Amino acid sequence: MRAVYESGLVFRGGIDIPMIDWRHYLEDELDMHNSHQSFASRKRLINFDGDASNQVIWFTDVVDPNARFDQTPEALEVIDEWMANIRANPSGGAAGNKPPRATDRCFDENGNEIASGPNVWDGIIDQKPAGTCTIRFKTYSTSRRVAGGPFEQSIFKCQRMPVGDAIARGLYGVWQPGPTEAAMLQAIFPSGVCDYDKPDMGLPPGW
Repeated sequence: MRAVYESGLVFRGGIDIPMIDWRHYLEDELDMHNSHQSFASRKRLINFDGDASNQVIWFTDVVDPNARFDQTPEALEVIDEWMANIRANPSGGAAGNKPPRATDRCFDENGNEIASGPNVWDGIIDQKPAGTCTIRFKTYSTSRRVAGGPFEQSIFKCQRMPVGDAIARGLYGVWQPGPTEAAMLQAIFPSGVCDYDKPDMGLPPGW
C-alpha cells in the first residue's frame, strides 16, 4: 500500500488541470462504473485543498443500452476552449478560465441538456437541498460507506477499535446490540472493527 501511495498511483486530489468527469448513467444496469465515483473524486479534490473548481461532472442518461448518446465530442470542444483560455490567460488558472459550458451538467438520453450550473449536484457531498441533476440521477451508497467508511473511499486498510468502543459510540445506528449480540460481534471481530476516524494504515510515515 505504501508503495502505491509513494509512486503516485493513488489520486488524493492534488491536480490542477481542467477535468470533465463525464459518464453514462448506468445504475439501472448495475454497472461497476457507478456514479458515486465522480463525487468521490470531487470529495478528494476538496479534501486536498478545499477546492474542486477545476472539475465538472456530466451525466448522460441511458434508456436503451444499445443506443447510448456519446457526449465525448462536446466534452472535447469544451476542454479545447478551456485550455485555449488558460493559454491566453495563464494567471487565471483552470478555475478562472472556464468557458460557459465548463460547469456541472446533466443530459437526457439524446444528449439534450436537462440542467447546468454550480448547484445541479447539490445534496450529494453536502447538506444542501438536492439539485436538479441529483434528483434525476440517484447516486447510491457503497458497502464501505454503509459500514461507516468515508464518502471518498480513501482507506485501503483501516485502523481498528474494540467492538465495545464501537457500540458505546453508537456506530451501529439505531440498532443497539444487547449482551448476546455484542458477544457475537466480539466473536466475529476479535481484533476489533474499523475506526474510520483514524487515517489509513497504508499511508507512508509522515503523510
